[in-house]
Amino acid sequence: MKSEESKKDDFLKTKLSAFGGVGPKRTELLSLLGLETAEDILNFFPRRYEDRRNISCLSSLAPGRPSVVFVKVTEIERRRLSKPGLEIVTAEIEDETGSARAFWFNRKGLEYVLKAGTEAAIFGTPELRSSVFEFPNPEFDILKDKNSKNSFIGIIPIYPSTAGLPQRWFRHFAENIVCEALPLVEETLPDFIIKKRNLMPRKEALGAMHGPSSPEEWKEARRRLAYEELLLVQSAMSLKRKVFKAGKAAAAIKPGRMYRDFVSSLPFQMTESQENVMSEIFMDTEQPSPMSRLLQGDVGSGKTVIALGLAAASADSGVQCVLMAPTEILADQLFHQTEKYLLPLGITSAIVKGGQKASERTLTLEAIKSGKICVTVGTHALLDEKVEFQNLGAVIIDEQHRFGVSQRSALSKKGAAIPHTLLMSATPIPRTLTMCFFKDLDISFLKDKPKGRVSVETRIIGTEKMRELLQFIYDEIRTGGRVYWVCPRVCDEESSLMKRKTFLDKYFAKLGVAMVYGGMTSDEKEQAISDFHSGKCKILAGTTVIEVGIDVPEASLIVIESAEMFGLSQLHQLRGRVGRGTKRGVCLLLVSSQEKIQNQRLSVMAETDDGFAIAEADLQTRGYGEVSGSLQHGSSEFKTADLSKDAKLLMQAAEDAEEWVSNNQYIDEAVKFAENFSEINSQWLGVG
Repeated sequence: MKSEESKKDDFLKTKLSAFGGVGPKRTELLSLLGLETAEDILNFFPRRYEDRRNISCLSSLAPGRPSVVFVKVTEIERRRLSKPGLEIVTAEIEDETGSARAFWFNRKGLEYVLKAGTEAAIFGTPELRSSVFEFPNPEFDILKDKNSKNSFIGIIPIYPSTAGLPQRWFRHFAENIVCEALPLVEETLPDFIIKKRNLMPRKEALGAMHGPSSPEEWKEARRRLAYEELLLVQSAMSLKRKVFKAGKAAAAIKPGRMYRDFVSSLPFQMTESQENVMSEIFMDTEQPSPMSRLLQGDVGSGKTVIALGLAAASADSGVQCVLMAPTEILADQLFHQTEKYLLPLGITSAIVKGGQKASERTLTLEAIKSGKICVTVGTHALLDEKVEFQNLGAVIIDEQHRFGVSQRSALSKKGAAIPHTLLMSATPIPRTLTMCFFKDLDISFLKDKPKGRVSVETRIIGTEKMRELLQFIYDEIRTGGRVYWVCPRVCDEESSLMKRKTFLDKYFAKLGVAMVYGGMTSDEKEQAISDFHSGKCKILAGTTVIEVGIDVPEASLIVIESAEMFGLSQLHQLRGRVGRGTKRGVCLLLVSSQEKIQNQRLSVMAETDDGFAIAEADLQTRGYGEVSGSLQHGSSEFKTADLSKDAKLLMQAAEDAEEWVSNNQYIDEAVKFAENFSEINSQWLGVG
């Protein structure tokens, strides 16, 4: 006989195609929603609920108050309206107290379902017109018996759906599966946490998510499941940190003569924040356990100096250092910086990127493997198995959010011991996201900017002011400035880069208009950027590839076209390309109409240049999806938790996870719980 555990798995893993009423077509449509098994249905929650608890008779209807009425259809007809392709089905309805009307647009075959004499339940928001109540596009169900009434009223779940899967059918289908699955649900949280946080049992929470008896019950169910998701991530982070800190000893990195000479050679004095961050880094790297630190610094705060400082200290300590960047443009920029500041100190460097000549690449890889190269700069090309190091001691990853966890882990495995790792981000991460996805890291902040760095003025303008904009560009260039023009797409759209390049050439051909985008060859990109650097071209039109890695002090104006299409944090990054010299910077957000100038989301850009405040605003207005999508830190798509709203819940989960993982009494339980997390072994703990 099968065990109870086996019976549970048999049902939960049952393919939906095995259930009645699910043929090939519905199987395909369910698959589009990510639904393959009964367990998927159990964890597929409604997107909203309809409160159908207000049952009324027709004589008691009130305009604007959602109501359920039980009626008989006395007459129904379909007719075409004057607008092509638009039809309306109108039903006259009545009960013992009065009459009303219901109508639907473009509902095929409805007159054959709601025939005259049919008894039906109707839910909608009535409107009073010419002394007659009307229900526009109401929900309805045919009343066959008393149970039909009971299933229609209450708090009704409305599920995410797709064309071809009617809500009524799906609701009934999901209800049957959930009813059978709930008795099989097991508790995942320990008693001490459930009692401490006064949480609803998991079985009850799942049931209440699909069919809450009240808004209060739904809130408690959501709190329980959201907490569980947050605890899952926090436990994984705590375990990862524990495993990492218990790893092989790292080579000690201590600042010496070359580091001191590097600091002395800088044409400016390091900020207090930079000095504090270097101290935090060296406190870590002098220890036997490997450093794992995230450096967050706003645009222009001087993260490159930190990277070069760690590279110089690595050379002092006799170990190699790697600087990995997401784009060739940024890698080239970093390599030029190493040659400028480190080569005079006797610290050798090399660059590894795609498109290099085979002979050049072979010589470079041999020099890295032999240890002749102290600092290696590169792109994803560094992950190639042919790239080997003699004594890798430090890994620095710039714009870390553009790399997946497995990529960062692969680079760290190229050392004989675990190298010290510094992740750098110029995209400020909201506090709740930092807590959630980077709890396994120590975090440093660069809070102030180098002295002399000017602020950037931000304005929002409509495309109808293009003539004034062109004059402003001309005046800016005439007084020594240079201009970026950013487009959201390369081609096809009206605001595409190709069309805008042609437009700019028409007015500024004599001043020179260069163009750069991702699809160009490395040589083409380098030439365009070089022409802009030198001043041969006064305007550089491009896509968001200019977001990082291009540092032209003379650039004083950036125009960002269709600004409403970008996230605030990305706009802030782009804005950071100007105002890097002594000339004041201006950022113009070009939107498609005057109405959008009033867009509250974009107005944040004009009100502050604080990247962290902007990141928080982005989280509030756009949700965490965009940010978490770029974090590439495992599976971050929560079903119930919302990081823009659940900060308090996250704090509780973080506290409990730490207690759970640090207490030997609970560690086995915590590991088992965390193993449920997507790709926990390889993605989060970094072990196979």
